[in-house]
Amino acid sequence: MLRGLRRRINESRTAPRDLLTFRVQAVSAHPEEPEDDEEYRPPLIVSATPEPEAGTTPEGFAIGALLFVEWADEHLHDRMLALRLQALLPRLRLAIRQGLVGPARYAEHRARQQERYYLHRDAAIYEAALHSEETGLYLAVKRRVIDGPWEADRTLLEAATLAPYEALLRLDAAQSTQLLAWLERATTAWLAQHEAAFPLVAWAETGQLGAPEGENDVTQ
Repeated sequence: MLRGLRRRINESRTAPRDLLTFRVQAVSAHPEEPEDDEEYRPPLIVSATPEPEAGTTPEGFAIGALLFVEWADEHLHDRMLALRLQALLPRLRLAIRQGLVGPARYAEHRARQQERYYLHRDAAIYEAALHSEETGLYLAVKRRVIDGPWEADRTLLEAATLAPYEALLRLDAAQSTQLLAWLERATTAWLAQHEAAFPLVAWAETGQLGAPEGENDVTQ
């Protein structure tokens, strides 16, 4: 609690080290949405800025994405996010091995998001400001959920589920392996009701992900 209070006090006095924005959009796979179906909920997709090579390093983005996932897990008040991410980990490892993620795939992924769906409209925007202080990194998040046929928890769940994938679109294979190692360790901790124990001081000093101590190659 004291750490959270200190962070809130310091938010207004420090410029962010990095600023990540996760935009959740409601889309339709059809040119028109059903108007007479009260149970209809449009699919949600997620994109993030800054663009690659736009000021934030790939590892800086990945660190911010991990801290955003941690923030989301704290605010969702259940274990659904950690469970979803653990279920996704094998698929993300396979994507790394097959070369389906990484900077070379970024433009293709963005184009596919635009071409595959209709009626793109904002459902929620999460601005995650990464700050640095003497005790390490911390995250300040501003969120805005737009009125529509979706719930705030649903937009946050989607944003946090896809935040690691957005990071993988910016990382090389070795960095991607490190990201998934931290994600697996964190989700295991959250399901056991422990903190992720991210190396906030080391990340603040080096800006590099590194691998969790004693971690083997998680792509195997």
